[in-house]
Amino acid sequence: MEQTPEARHFAAAEKTPLFQGLPAAFVESAAARGYVECFGAGTPVFLSGEENRRLGVLVSGSAEVYKPTGAGRILMSVLTPGALLGAASLFLADAHAVTEVDTLTPCEVLFFDEETLKTLMQENFKLAENYFCYLTGRIHFLTGRIESIASPTVADKLLNYLAQNAENGVVNVPHGYNRLASALSVSRASLYRVMDELEREGRILRKGKQILLRETQQD
Repeated sequence: MEQTPEARHFAAAEKTPLFQGLPAAFVESAAARGYVECFGAGTPVFLSGEENRRLGVLVSGSAEVYKPTGAGRILMSVLTPGALLGAASLFLADAHAVTEVDTLTPCEVLFFDEETLKTLMQENFKLAENYFCYLTGRIHFLTGRIESIASPTVADKLLNYLAQNAENGVVNVPHGYNRLASALSVSRASLYRVMDELEREGRILRKGKQILLRETQQD
């Protein structure tokens, strides 16, 4: 049976770290106070410098987060349903988006404006605590990405990217290795050569469009 829009929005919100551990009734009420926008594949959700202060929850689809640089853009992360978007532009005077989010596939996003979030946090302080914890986690994540950006070799770039995007030691590459090479700003030949080397060394294992980090696997 197909879910109603309200059920989809509730399910996506419940997945996020923002609403983790909160009563289902509160999450359902909060999701109903947001608003939804749909984006076609290959369209921007956030642009660098944008002043629209809102927090998004990815309900469906997938998207990529990029950091603009003088030489182009650097891939920061790949978003799947339940991911949060736009947290860096909230609760700070004159704040604006510092990254860009582009859809990979058609996306549905549940947005909360700043005032709505403030009201929800006043109603349940656990929501504010979750938000603080999420931001701290992002600081650690971005520190890792800075190391990746500064890495001198293709292998370092790839391993840092894999470490930052792994879930239980597994990284999905749904759009193929050619796109991953482009996102990492390396040639396809260099990426395939490095993956072959790392696989021979036993550090990774490729299974179709998945990469397993062997060093993180448990017996």
